[in-house]
Amino acid sequence: MTDLPWTPDFEVWPIDHHAARLQHSAEALEVIWSDGRTSQHHVLLLRENSPDPATIHPKAREMRISPTGIEAEVAITGAGILESGAVDVRFSDGTTSAYHPGWLRGTAWFGAPDPIPPILWRGADLTEPPTFDGPQALEDPRVFLRWLEALRDYGVARLRGLPQQDGLLEEIVTRIGPVRESNFGRQYVLEIKDDPDSQAFTPDRLLQHIDMPTRETPHGLQFLYIRANTTTGGEGIYVDAYRIAEDMREDEPEHYQSLVTDVWDYSNRARRSDYRARGPVVETDANGTITGVRYNTFLRAPLRAPLEVQARAYRAYRAFCARAQDPRYEMTIRYEPGDLLAFDNRRALHGRAGYDAKGGTRFIEGIYADRDDLHSCIRTAHRRIRAEAQS
Repeated sequence: MTDLPWTPDFEVWPIDHHAARLQHSAEALEVIWSDGRTSQHHVLLLRENSPDPATIHPKAREMRISPTGIEAEVAITGAGILESGAVDVRFSDGTTSAYHPGWLRGTAWFGAPDPIPPILWRGADLTEPPTFDGPQALEDPRVFLRWLEALRDYGVARLRGLPQQDGLLEEIVTRIGPVRESNFGRQYVLEIKDDPDSQAFTPDRLLQHIDMPTRETPHGLQFLYIRANTTTGGEGIYVDAYRIAEDMREDEPEHYQSLVTDVWDYSNRARRSDYRARGPVVETDANGTITGVRYNTFLRAPLRAPLEVQARAYRAYRAFCARAQDPRYEMTIRYEPGDLLAFDNRRALHGRAGYDAKGGTRFIEGIYADRDDLHSCIRTAHRRIRAEAQS
C-alpha cells in the first residue's frame, strides 16, 4: 500500500489487517476488518482527528481546533475504501478525510487492553537486580532498551562494568529524559558530612524507604553510579513494596485498607529547607491497581487525626514496616565500582547496612529522574524499531 495519509501523531502504525467493508450512520463508522473483527468509531472522534492541516497541525501533530470548533450536529454522510487501503470519510460540514488503516485499527475499541503488570518479587525470587553489560548498553540501543524494560517491570535494574568517567551518570540519565533536581542539587554524592541534612550522608544503617516522600509527587527514579567502594559493609538493601502491598491486600485486608485510605504527613526536618507533603502509604488508581508508595519511617510527621484513626493507621503502618524489614522480602547487594543501579523510587524501597567509614573509600554519585520519561523513552524506542522493520 502506498500514498497512505499521515496520522494525528508520530506513532508507527503497522497494517496487519485491512478494512474489508464499511457501514455507517450519521453518528458512527463501522469497519469490518479482513480478520472478521468489527470496530466502531464515533463521528466526533473521527472529525477531531481528521488528518488535514486545518484540524491537526501537520508538524506538531496536535489539534488546532477545540471541541466547540466542530458543529454539534456534525454527521457522517459517506465512507469508502481507497485504493491505498485508507478509509475515506465524508462529513456534513464539508470535510473529507482519509484515515490510515493502521491508525484506525490501532485506536479502535476491542475491549479494555490488558495492562503490562509489574513483576513482583521477594528476596528469594530476585537475589540480584536484572543486570546488563554497561558498555554494550551504551553502544547498542536494543540492550539499553532491555535495561529500561527491566527497570519498568522489576522496579530495579543494573548496568555493570561501566568506565570511571566524570559526567557519565548524567549522560546516561539524560538519554532517558531530563534530570529532576532536588534539595540535594542536580547531582549528589553519598558521602559523610559533618553537618548532614539526611541520614544518607552518615555511615549509619538506613532503614528501607523511598526518597522525597515530602514532595507532592515524589521523584520517580533514582540512579546510583558507584565510582569506588572498598569499605566494609554498606550493602544495598532493596524491597519490592508492591509485593508487600499485594501480600497485605490478601493476608491483612483491614491493614491494607488503612494503607490505601489513611493519610500521613511527611516533613524533611532540615535546617535550610522545609518540604512537606501528605498521602497514603499505598497509592492506587480508580481500578485499585497499585501505582506508588509513600513510605519513609524517619521522615513522618506527627499524625493529625482522630484517635481511632491514629490507632488504626499505626497498626497498619507497623504491619507494613514489619514486612519491609523482613529478610524474606530483601534483596541485598554489594555495590561494585562500575555499577549503575537504577530503581523506581516509588516502588522499590531501598536501605543500607552500616559501614566502616575508616576502612576504605566509598564514592557513589546519585541523580533523580521521573517515571514518565522512562515510559516515554521505552515507547519511542519501540517506535523506532517498528519504523526500521517497515523500511
